[in-house]
Amino acid sequence: MSSQNASRADDDARADAKAPRREKGRARVAALLEAAGLEFAEKGFDAATMTSIAARAGASIGSLYQFFPTKDVLANALLETYLATLIGEFERLRELAPALDAAALAHRLAPALIAFRAAHPAFAPLVETPGRSLPAAAGVRQRLRREIAAVLSAKAPRMKAAHALVCAAVVQQLMKAAIAIHGETSFTHRAAVIAELERVMASYLETALGGLAPNSETISGV
Repeated sequence: MSSQNASRADDDARADAKAPRREKGRARVAALLEAAGLEFAEKGFDAATMTSIAARAGASIGSLYQFFPTKDVLANALLETYLATLIGEFERLRELAPALDAAALAHRLAPALIAFRAAHPAFAPLVETPGRSLPAAAGVRQRLRREIAAVLSAKAPRMKAAHALVCAAVVQQLMKAAIAIHGETSFTHRAAVIAELERVMASYLETALGGLAPNSETISGV
């Protein structure tokens, strides 16, 4: 995609989706977003069409364009919905964190993104589509890292903010490793490897949450 076309796509995605005022309209938008998620998951962003999305939702194409004037706007709105759901899950975990030990916390964190991606299969294609970047996708990794850091800080309130982000980055990499191994569908030992990653995370968290913070030089270099 040329820089000019990419800029135009970003402008399109930043255009406003029309917010429904009535319950009937909100139900229609929910159905359109659900249909879009299924289409993007099956076909990818580029191959999915507004016509096929409207047909899957049982809506007219005019109704789809009424709320989402372009495919970019629709995809961005869907991704924002996914991110709100994901952040909500981490907020709930943050509330539970003080009562969890390291093993229980790792048991919730290690497979969290695997479960989320399974429940929202269009999430990864929208975040990782080559050659384009929806506005809502900007900084997703950083946002996720901050949410993990907030969970760790809730568990260990005396942990310094910089150290929480360092620990969150380590946890995030272990979560990504779990996603990667889960994606190797031909590997028969996926579950065992993910369990081992969870054990590694639990051991790391027990040390990190026990107050063993990096020195100032390490933190300043992050």
